[in-house]
Amino acid sequence: AIVLTKITSLKSSTDYQQDIRASLESSLNNLTCPVEVLFFHNPADSGLLLNDPQFFEKLLPDYSISTLGVSVYEPQEVENLAACKFELAFQFPYNVLDRRFEQISMQKGKRYARSVFLQGLLASPNCLRPDAPEDLLKFQKEYHDIMAYHHLHPVNFAISFEALNDVVDYFLIGVDSAKQLKDILVLKPYEQKDMAILEKLQLKTDGKWLDPREWN
Repeated sequence: AIVLTKITSLKSSTDYQQDIRASLESSLNNLTCPVEVLFFHNPADSGLLLNDPQFFEKLLPDYSISTLGVSVYEPQEVENLAACKFELAFQFPYNVLDRRFEQISMQKGKRYARSVFLQGLLASPNCLRPDAPEDLLKFQKEYHDIMAYHHLHPVNFAISFEALNDVVDYFLIGVDSAKQLKDILVLKPYEQKDMAILEKLQLKTDGKWLDPREWN
């Protein structure tokens, strides 16, 4: 198993070295196992990798961490770290509707996709709260109407998209229960020919719906 953890936001930190060590030690105590990748939760904090590489060179062997990484929201946040001396892992949003990172260069073997279901929007026609923006609810309905018209299972379609793409090495899926996980594990993935509908997904949407932080 590959275990990942994140450094809490350092926005209000007065001693980032101490806070990073405290955050990491808390994670290790809770996980009770080695960590493969230590991600910055807040991409704004990742500039420390450029400004203080010596600290992180010592941090890795101190805690037997294999790789440093950054959880990002925008392609530019990857490009901002092009001069970093570490071979970074990146966790980034990637799904059938959000393909912004396809042309961004990242270290092969260290590309972790998240937001596979876009906060559930791509997995279910009724997962959003009733008071969600009207245009967002309309967008969700249009998407699932397309899935139904083509007899596609939305969860399977979203997962197959990740599995069939060489843009990612790993993808993360959130579940609410053991049953949900079991249901996903028994799905028979679609083949490439089943994904042809991707080229026809011409949904009219404000780009902000691709970022759940804007769902207010």
